[in-house]
Amino acid sequence: MSELSTRFTAALSNLKSRDDRKRRRAVRELFEMDDENNLSAFIPLLSDKDPWYRSKALDAFRMWSMRKSVDCLEPLITHKNLDYNRAAANLLEKFHANETEVVKLLFTKDDLICQTKSAEFLLKADNEQIFFEELLQNHDSRLRIIALGSKYCNHQTLEQFLDDESVKVVEYCLSALSDLKHVVSELALEKMLQRGIKLGLLIPYLVESSPQKLIQCIDGISNQDTKILVDLLQQKCRTIHDEPIKALIENRQYVIVGRWLQGKRGKIEDNLRWQIIADDDVNEIERSRFIERLFARCDEENIRIMAQKISETSTSELIRITAHNLSTAED
Repeated sequence: MSELSTRFTAALSNLKSRDDRKRRRAVRELFEMDDENNLSAFIPLLSDKDPWYRSKALDAFRMWSMRKSVDCLEPLITHKNLDYNRAAANLLEKFHANETEVVKLLFTKDDLICQTKSAEFLLKADNEQIFFEELLQNHDSRLRIIALGSKYCNHQTLEQFLDDESVKVVEYCLSALSDLKHVVSELALEKMLQRGIKLGLLIPYLVESSPQKLIQCIDGISNQDTKILVDLLQQKCRTIHDEPIKALIENRQYVIVGRWLQGKRGKIEDNLRWQIIADDDVNEIERSRFIERLFARCDEENIRIMAQKISETSTSELIRITAHNLSTAED
């Protein structure tokens, strides 16, 4: 018998001793050996009366279980102690999704952590279409979302769940469909607007296929959603003749238009700027922002000339002062 085998046999014997000092020394020796095959020796300690031994048993599973197959977690999964069940659930990410039967036992636990972690593991495995379909019908929206995020899901399923009773599920599907560059029907968009789905998630679809509906949603738009919209318009729209920009201009949504115009130069764009700045029916604070954004171009003679003209003709004192400052900015 080898020295290591003799040492293991002695440690195993001492682990059953009534002498606590021998038992603790045996635990330390087993850890020092650092052999995953010693894991079985710790299984009885999961039910020990002393919390120190129970904690060492868990440490052994955390240290060695990933060197073995996921089946070695069965003592934790089948134990009546929920903390052990959750410990097994949190260890699953360290295993390849090959064997799945023991993990299905974990999913039956009435605990969301166990169900979530086991569902994520199972849906990484092959041949789990039936489990995927069952999970889609689960009463918990968080588990349905896990199913919708798995490799088993396609855009048809995502579209189907746009009618889900959970707003969170609908919002997840919208985000996933956006990543897939998938177009959502106007009817579906209308339903989601009525349900109060987050505007930020609907914006990509509204810009792409329904600019007029976008206009209806802009009143009271949050700063965060404004940024989402402007960033998207910067990507999608090159000129004022693009449909979303045309709709915004026609409906006098100049806050959005002004931000979209930032950094754009050209006769058409400048004509639009000065047209908005000269319009006394537009909020003077917003018009002054249009002027302020032109200070970076104060070295351009035509900008200074137009600013001087506005400073002499505007009925707003704020606009006259801001325009005058722009017209003399290079002096």
